[in-house]
Amino acid sequence: MGIKTVFVGLIVLAAATTYVVRDTSVLHSGQQAVESATGNISAQVAALAGHKTVSVSTALKEVVANPKAGIGRATGLEPAALRVTTDNAPPPTPTVIDGVHMRYDPLKPSDGPYPDIAKDKHVWFDISISQQLAYLFNGDHLLYTFITSSGIDTNPDNSTPLGVYHIQGVRGNWFYSQQYAMGAKYWVSWLGNGIFLFHSVPMNQDQQIIPSIAAKLGHPASHGCFHLTVPDAKWVEEHIPFGTDVIVEQAPVKLLGKTLYDPTGDQQAAEVGATLANTPSSYSSS
Repeated sequence: MGIKTVFVGLIVLAAATTYVVRDTSVLHSGQQAVESATGNISAQVAALAGHKTVSVSTALKEVVANPKAGIGRATGLEPAALRVTTDNAPPPTPTVIDGVHMRYDPLKPSDGPYPDIAKDKHVWFDISISQQLAYLFNGDHLLYTFITSSGIDTNPDNSTPLGVYHIQGVRGNWFYSQQYAMGAKYWVSWLGNGIFLFHSVPMNQDQQIIPSIAAKLGHPASHGCFHLTVPDAKWVEEHIPFGTDVIVEQAPVKLLGKTLYDPTGDQQAAEVGATLANTPSSYSSS
């Protein structure tokens, strides 16, 4: 819940310029893929009035130098310029637990009935830190939107790293941290083999929800993990398979209906089935 990857910048760089293509009808060559990502970044920059278009090579150098910023900031696409909004957030489910008012009930699903993903072949997460939303896609089709809480980001030990990762092979029904005097149900690791997780809202040692933290769903509240409602965490733990891509971005996702709109290079890579986190040259941690 706090350590950083050594090569987050290199992962983001790889995501903007590299595609692992499973469907050759989508992209016919690595060169075409790079041109597509390049054009996409340039188009987004040019589309925003008042923003000067910068070269992609310059932008990528800035990403490597400052991986926390991500591609959007390196190209001048600050989150504010993208009109940060919660319009895509699931409808609120207000409740009161132990006198604490909550916008989202931590004991209910975020977005209604869960999808059946048994036959879906290109399932992936795209997570917007600005929106505090975790989007689950199959290719470019939105399946579900989870309300979440990411790292409070006041120091390196409680920040959520940006980049391209994947669901790892460790998961479980319960953990408790003596260090933080709290635990959680239904966890799945996406970085650090048990360090950065999807898990339920925090609980005390008696497995009771901590209302003051659960009430922050939709706002940063973690030490780097992604908090979910209890049923959301249970569904993720039981259904999301090993190797699923997890793309963590600062800027919000733009959606047009249920189709990904103006995707970034990272999103395009996952959309065509990239598994960059499984590429030895693009992933390392400490």
